[in-house]
Amino acid sequence: MKLIKLLFRSVKYSRKKLIIALICLTFVSVTNLIYPWLFKIMVDHLLHSNDGSPDLNITLLIVLIGGIIILSTILGYYTNILMQQLGFQLRNNIRTAYFKTLLNFPVSFFKDEAVGKLTSRATEDISMLQNVYSGILVPAYQNILFITGCLILMLMLNPFATGIVTLIILCIIPLMYYFSRKIKVSSGESQKEHALANAVMDESLTGIREVKALLLEERRIEKYKNKLIAALVNEVKSSSYQAKSTQSVFVIVSLLLLFIFYIGIYGSSSWSPGSAVAFYFYSYSLTMAFLSLGRVYSRYYHISGSTIKITETIDLNNLTDLNEVDNFYKPNIDTLKGKVEFKNVSFGYNSKKLVLNNISFSVNPGEWLLITGPSGSGKSTISSLILGFYKANNGEILIDDKNIKNVDTFTLRNNIGFVGQEAILFEGTIRENILIKNNEISEKKFYDILKISMAEKFINQLPNGADTNIAERGITLSAGQRSRIAIARALVNEPAILVLDEANSMLEGNLEAELWHNLLNQRNDKTTIIFSHHTEFIPKVYKHIQI
Repeated sequence: MKLIKLLFRSVKYSRKKLIIALICLTFVSVTNLIYPWLFKIMVDHLLHSNDGSPDLNITLLIVLIGGIIILSTILGYYTNILMQQLGFQLRNNIRTAYFKTLLNFPVSFFKDEAVGKLTSRATEDISMLQNVYSGILVPAYQNILFITGCLILMLMLNPFATGIVTLIILCIIPLMYYFSRKIKVSSGESQKEHALANAVMDESLTGIREVKALLLEERRIEKYKNKLIAALVNEVKSSSYQAKSTQSVFVIVSLLLLFIFYIGIYGSSSWSPGSAVAFYFYSYSLTMAFLSLGRVYSRYYHISGSTIKITETIDLNNLTDLNEVDNFYKPNIDTLKGKVEFKNVSFGYNSKKLVLNNISFSVNPGEWLLITGPSGSGKSTISSLILGFYKANNGEILIDDKNIKNVDTFTLRNNIGFVGQEAILFEGTIRENILIKNNEISEKKFYDILKISMAEKFINQLPNGADTNIAERGITLSAGQRSRIAIARALVNEPAILVLDEANSMLEGNLEAELWHNLLNQRNDKTTIIFSHHTEFIPKVYKHIQI
């Protein structure tokens, strides 16, 4: 049901186009009811005509219907194009809403979720939704109209026979419902395995150096194949249910048509030959339309099963019209002084094991705080707590003597410059990466920041300087170069608090010493918190705690 809610919510952004398409579709569907009635007129006319000469009324009727057919063809073409367009818009809209929802989730959400699995949902699963209009809405609407029209015309021809036909068709519904439920479950499991396979590929390509260094190629391929085989098993099962449903209905429909044929020959003498022929065609069309409607229902369950994770994850409030410019909420950004204090803070990623236990420290504006400790001691966890990624289990975290819970998240992170253990860069130019948070600074200030971060020299040696494009995640640069670009990015806003989590680990000694010297001169009135194993080049101006 959430899929239906999602679709109804998204329809409001394309309501006018959808209404136009449905009007055209209604005309096309109604014109399809003309043909059996034409057979009725033709048969009755031939049987009652003495010389077979053309009748003027019949000729005019044929010409009129011919014009309607041409118009119907044109409108059908327009409707098909429009529905495809609406499907593509729906796909892009939901992809955007899904991405926006993911970015709004807390960092803790991604701790247990594979990135490859999440991106697979955005590509494979959501791509299925682009067929909702052309593959579900159009045939469902068209068949419902056609079935209704057939029943009305059949009642005009023979109410008793129409009742029998309707009763037999209604008996098929439970059967189709049963198989559709089976198809939904199998499709959901299949998409789940495909997502896991994509996760294996994503993490293998992201960590390609480690895969090759550890000779893991065969193991990763085997794991990938196993996920695809598991998906195949469920796909075959889904196809089997689909075939059983189709063939079962086919048998019932065939027997029904045989019965109608018998009624047409030996039935009521009140029928004209043309009426019997028309009733047969309407009955045939009715059963075929109902069978088509069953396939639509199965297709809906297939898409519903495949996109179940999307509908569970997506925030419906993130659905917007992609043709309109988003007016993002921009809160009033306060300026922080930069005092940070931990009071008896304890934290664990789960309730069984604490990473931090009763940690206390404080650092004032203009001071440097050095935090050291062995790997796994919780240094990176402290930086995550300062940034508000997680909440402390016990104790208090104060920013400018105010509990961090009462500090606006946008204000908090806008006043913090952060460089993590792995400097993550984004696709684009070096300039775009550095100015990603603030692109309104002057050229002079931009190059001053490059000098402070020790990035100016190597950037000037690149083909296009700061406007050189870098590959995804900056893999065309060395780890040390990425670190210096990330430090420059962190300094652009002149943050009240600078958090450096092992940012010096990839720097050569002379570069690191000069970098610290530059930061000391530039940030003499601001807070700097350093997490590091390597302290020999850091100026001895800091407070020091070991955890």
